[in-house]
Amino acid sequence: MMAQYWSEEQIGRIRARSLEMERAGAVDPEWLQQMVHKKMFKLFVPVELGGTMTALPEALKVFEETAWVDGGLGWTVTIGAGGGFFVPFMEPAICSHQFLPDDAVIAGSGQPTGRAVPAAGGYRVSGSWKYCSGAHHATMFTANVWIESTNPTDEPSIRACIFQPEQVKIVEDWDAFGMKATGSHTIVVEEVFVPEERTFSLAHTYSDYDHPLYHYPFALFAEVSFAALCLGVGRHFLDEAHLMVADKLESFPPPSPERAAGMSKVLERAEAQFEEIQGCFYEQVNLSWQELMDRGELDSPRADEVSRKAKLTAKAIREMADGVFPYMGLLAIMESHRMNQIWRDLQTACQHSSLLIFEGIV
Repeated sequence: MMAQYWSEEQIGRIRARSLEMERAGAVDPEWLQQMVHKKMFKLFVPVELGGTMTALPEALKVFEETAWVDGGLGWTVTIGAGGGFFVPFMEPAICSHQFLPDDAVIAGSGQPTGRAVPAAGGYRVSGSWKYCSGAHHATMFTANVWIESTNPTDEPSIRACIFQPEQVKIVEDWDAFGMKATGSHTIVVEEVFVPEERTFSLAHTYSDYDHPLYHYPFALFAEVSFAALCLGVGRHFLDEAHLMVADKLESFPPPSPERAAGMSKVLERAEAQFEEIQGCFYEQVNLSWQELMDRGELDSPRADEVSRKAKLTAKAIREMADGVFPYMGLLAIMESHRMNQIWRDLQTACQHSSLLIFEGIV
């Protein structure tokens, strides 16, 4: 892969630190600062708020390349940048206050695992939310809650709350076997007051900050973002596999001719698979983006096809890697080896609920 967003020197230093970041459970502050400097957390934030308002296909390339550099960095950027999608749904004055700082970044959850009781001017909120990636470097948190109605006959409704870091307790419970450096911990709030203006709903937008991206279906936005991330980790996996095979071919004693030919053939097929998977994915994304530019919205058939392609992309990349992994020898099963880390990161990324697909199950 030809890097556009990270220099060769940065890539080398990041990869040299990758296993240490995994052990620490966090991305090094230096690289977080670089992401801030490159405005990667503000890809979907308007220029007026210090963002770059990047077209979706280009942003997906940022996610893919960063995940190719390092899976944990790619996940951190993908999640952090995705919070910019909430800009048009927030009350404009609050939005401006929250997003103007250079290091502004959201962590949080879309699961409604909190409850809010109406109070004068807002709500008293309690709850806990799992898997809040980037919890330790977030400048704000968003999480969905059930709003309890004052009328017993009314059904509770769902709204998102904006919490400040000092209102949130972080429970360090992210013990996944991959993407260890992403800090995807649980957050807890207890009887926190949230003013009405610091809540929002994806069903209501403000016109102050409009952009075609914000009309892309949110669920689809998440799916293609994570599929691009999986492509990046998958590309890194193949690159590392080539290095391992080259080492084996130069080792003493060398592998048998049959084994050498077999490993080379496995990688040749995997490369062809990857190129096809990647090309088909971006073809569908580009078509959907062009339709959005032309019509201002996506029709359902197009959205359904892109969703299907995003999920199949992640599935195919994981299956491609799983087909290569057994041929990499015993070194690949050592958790301290880069190949093992990349494989674990890929498995973890592909496990995201937005990529779940049941097609082909009988």
